[in-house]
Amino acid sequence: MIAVSAITPVLTGCVVILYIILIRRFFSVRSKLPLLGLRDGIGHLTGKRRWMAALGAVFFLASFGAEVSTKLWSPGMLMVFNYEEAARGQNPNITRFNESNILSDRILEKVVQRGGLKVSPERLAKLLTISTRLDAEKLDVTQESDMKISTEYWVHCQGTVSLYGTNPKTVLNLLADVYWEDFIQNYAENDSVLDLTFDELEGMEYLDVKDYLQMQAYKLKNYLPVYSSASGSFRAASNGETFASLSQKIDNYIDIELERYEAFVLEKSLSRDKTTYQSRMQYANRLLDISRKEDMAAYDVRIETINMYNAFMTRFVLIPTYDTNKEFYMSKTKVGVDYFADEAKEYLESATKLVEEMDHNTYASAQMGKGQTSVDVYAQADRRIEELKSELLNLSAQCRELCSAYVKEKRDGYIQVSFAAPSVTGEAVKALMLTLLFVAALGGITILDPFYRACQAMPQGGRGKGIRPGKGAKGQEDRKEVAP
Repeated sequence: MIAVSAITPVLTGCVVILYIILIRRFFSVRSKLPLLGLRDGIGHLTGKRRWMAALGAVFFLASFGAEVSTKLWSPGMLMVFNYEEAARGQNPNITRFNESNILSDRILEKVVQRGGLKVSPERLAKLLTISTRLDAEKLDVTQESDMKISTEYWVHCQGTVSLYGTNPKTVLNLLADVYWEDFIQNYAENDSVLDLTFDELEGMEYLDVKDYLQMQAYKLKNYLPVYSSASGSFRAASNGETFASLSQKIDNYIDIELERYEAFVLEKSLSRDKTTYQSRMQYANRLLDISRKEDMAAYDVRIETINMYNAFMTRFVLIPTYDTNKEFYMSKTKVGVDYFADEAKEYLESATKLVEEMDHNTYASAQMGKGQTSVDVYAQADRRIEELKSELLNLSAQCRELCSAYVKEKRDGYIQVSFAAPSVTGEAVKALMLTLLFVAALGGITILDPFYRACQAMPQGGRGKGIRPGKGAKGQEDRKEVAP
């Protein structure tokens, strides 16, 4: 196939050589070309039309067939990255996308191993090239709006790879498979957060178990919106779950099941070490009280600052503005006192939440100080913990199933790979243009051939007058003998 791919360059070279010969002969005889003789040369060309037409047809078929065969044997591979983040130059996991990874040493080593190729990764790298449609554009890097990020990449493999016992299309197929697997493994969404472990629950306080399970449940809940925002209508085929319905189940687990468990623990005064737990709650309340005092101090400072403002200064300011519909209106803008008021509100809300948490710790500590609890109640609490763990694991499995189904569907569209089919019309036009150049050069040489041969046959001293085809040096001597 390498020989076939060399046909077009050889034919192009032949055309170039013909034009070199044509130009050389033209400049050799141009001063000796009489107008009538040139017409005779064109008439001489008329008798060779069939011969030239046959050569032109053979030339066209050879050029067209060789070009189409080469494109079919060694097509270009188009890799289109069609996920949303690709337009921002990112991978699906929001890391930076780097096109050089497609032909990296790691990828090419896997290509050689998988295909059993008899070529080194270093040599294979020289046979592969990657390009984009933006390479030919002149980008003005000083203008941010002109910066473009390509999501389409052309990969080409030289035909000389067949010297190593394979063909370009096989190499490109291997490259596409290996890179896709590497891309999914390293740059696709990471769902390891759905892997839940409960090793730390061993020996944990009963009330702390509720906080730990709540933390694990929030891991699941916070993972779902990533997909829900992209495709809120997606539904699992097995159980019909959607991201919204599964998120609601997790909310119910946190707000209902865990709250019931906490109420049960407080009611039954369950604690593994009551004295230690009460001391811990007292220490926690001291720290919370310090934070509450800091928030209230910050709140008082903002209120005092607001009171220092003059009433005239605290009036709102109206600014003439145009809206999106180009309509005029007076826009109210904030002044310094408005920002202080917002900050004061935030500090007061934070202090209020700290007080609620302190009250909860005080109540829990008081509950733990009550009488002894029976062994049966502790066993009931342990069973309830196991039920909560099983329920959370079930929610985790449902999350993984739903996300895996969505990711699988999405991964199939991460990278679209296609091979460029040769354009029959385009290749025919190119072959026709090359054929026309070939026929034109051949016709020019045919027209000039009798003049060139006559010029070559003349003595050096006689090359100065016009020449007619069919008359050489002998004709000149005959005319001299009959002259009076």
